[in-house]
Amino acid sequence: MNLKKTNALRLFMSTVVTTTTMVMCAAPVHAENLGSTISLEESGAELENVERGECPYTWVTVSDGATQVLYPSGGMYSIMYDLRYFSNGNDFSHQDYQTANGCGGYKSLSEHPDFLNSLKETLQNARNSGTSIVLRFSYASDNTAGNEPSKTGENGAEPDIDLILKHISELAPVINEYKDTVLAVECGMYGPWGEMHTSMYDEPQYYSQLSKAWLSNLDSNIKVLVRSPKHLMAHYGFGDKGDEFAAAIDNGSLRLDPRLGMYNDGYLGTSTDVGTFGAENSGSYITRETAADLLQRMDTVPYGGEMAYLTLSDLQSNGSIIYDEPALMGELYMTHLSYLHNINESGHTIAGELDKLTVSEDFILPGADKKDFAPYIDKSYREFIRDHMGYRLLVKESDMSETLDSDGTFTMTGAIKNTGFGNFLTDKKAEVILKNGDDTFVSSIDNFNAKELKSLATMNYDWSFEVPSELSAGNWDVYLRIKNATDTGETSKTGIAFANKDCFDEDLCANKIGTISISSDDIKETPDQPGTDASTDEPGAATSTDEPGTDASTDEPGTDASTDEPGTDASNDDQGKTDKDKKDSCDGKDKKDKKDDKHDHHKKNDKKNNYGKKNSKTYKFKRFKYKKH
Repeated sequence: MNLKKTNALRLFMSTVVTTTTMVMCAAPVHAENLGSTISLEESGAELENVERGECPYTWVTVSDGATQVLYPSGGMYSIMYDLRYFSNGNDFSHQDYQTANGCGGYKSLSEHPDFLNSLKETLQNARNSGTSIVLRFSYASDNTAGNEPSKTGENGAEPDIDLILKHISELAPVINEYKDTVLAVECGMYGPWGEMHTSMYDEPQYYSQLSKAWLSNLDSNIKVLVRSPKHLMAHYGFGDKGDEFAAAIDNGSLRLDPRLGMYNDGYLGTSTDVGTFGAENSGSYITRETAADLLQRMDTVPYGGEMAYLTLSDLQSNGSIIYDEPALMGELYMTHLSYLHNINESGHTIAGELDKLTVSEDFILPGADKKDFAPYIDKSYREFIRDHMGYRLLVKESDMSETLDSDGTFTMTGAIKNTGFGNFLTDKKAEVILKNGDDTFVSSIDNFNAKELKSLATMNYDWSFEVPSELSAGNWDVYLRIKNATDTGETSKTGIAFANKDCFDEDLCANKIGTISISSDDIKETPDQPGTDASTDEPGAATSTDEPGTDASTDEPGTDASTDEPGTDASNDDQGKTDKDKKDSCDGKDKKDKKDDKHDHHKKNDKKNNYGKKNSKTYKFKRFKYKKH
């Protein structure tokens, strides 16, 4: 398999020459510690941000006793529930797996005294900590086959899909209460570890019902992930006709549900990711190349899972893509890799090999600024993957007033780039914060659609602010905070740390951009207005000369949320942890790197979404009650 030669990657990496006009934040001379002070240098730090990165997991087994309540913390966490207590099991067997065991009988979830309540408590704890959750439910948390519900048929035990569907319908209302916290549900519900294989339910007629049941029962903000392309194939009505499914992907006729994605628990293990893909587009398989083309278009949902568990000799002898750096680099961006459970696992075979493999400057995607990746050149591929899963925001240009203008206003302009593999998957809100001691004021930036900041795209900003008359004289630090739109409490829990050095404030969950000096003579009396109404869609707040891309949250199911090639423009449908000390860094002007013809298919454009016109809107601040975390 040579991924480098696929049509999909030629399109993905093709060079597109673009010209954009933008606000140039050249390096103005500032008074010491005033104006823009943010470092424009990539920190190379691991960032613990929501909806991306390392995603540790815990299995919770439901039994007769009280169900364990978890306290998830961090950017992203996966919780998996073993529901064998609610199943009578079946007689399915396979020589490589245990037979049915530990089943508690044919039961509704409501028959347990506290399971659903404990699930609520766990999800509430995740909400309280600002952690994005991925859920999975199964009847086996180990290598057991045959634990799913069954009924007696003419030829013995046969699938009882109705009980599984009932369990889904009982789980969904609880999950929906936490639609701001649960990013996705992995379909699961059958097979060892809930990996949707080795089961009497591993037939298109059954697993297509499961994906559809999750989608119809869950809130429209929650994504659903199936285990492999064969499950997508069945969901979209192709049964096990791999050749027809591949043709629909290739010719663009496949209409995608923007909420439906895939998790991969055989990731990077072999040339087919341990059977996730096939050597040919036949039976229930499509090839790795075709799957990459499909995943490129599925950029509104997370993609990730678990790096495969296998021996070093098996890894080295079965064609893993990790040993083909150009193909690996291309696929990481093409598939929008979002999360992995075991990227930091000590002693893991693939993680260990990725630590030995280093990132070569020769294979940084052409069109991407090499300075954006400087801390990773000749360093561990594991760290590069860990830090670039999902989105990664880098302030590349910044300028800001040192003092107020004569009309009592100040401006800040700059450019933010997403250097990550993936995109934002939920709605985000931008805020600018003024802080002096514990005195804090906040301004909401409407018309700032972070979903337009796709992978390898750049978004420019040009904002003007009027300061309130109640500000005291002194030096005020200015912060930029991008957070979940649903994060509306007094203390933000989901503010995104930028990749710039030493700019993230853990208490504010915001990034320091600079400092402005305000004197008593500067402050003007202003009308008694509490602040900008973020719901007022006035022009000029972030005016783009490009048309903004489709917001995935407004896509209707059944439409292709992203048919454009990734990495071309923040206004097109293309692609997009915090360090324990939560610091970041930034730098650069975008340059195209020259490659020899061998790597021409890697060429990638880095367009900018232009916010270069002077805004007609002036934002206002309102007082904010500052609380330390």
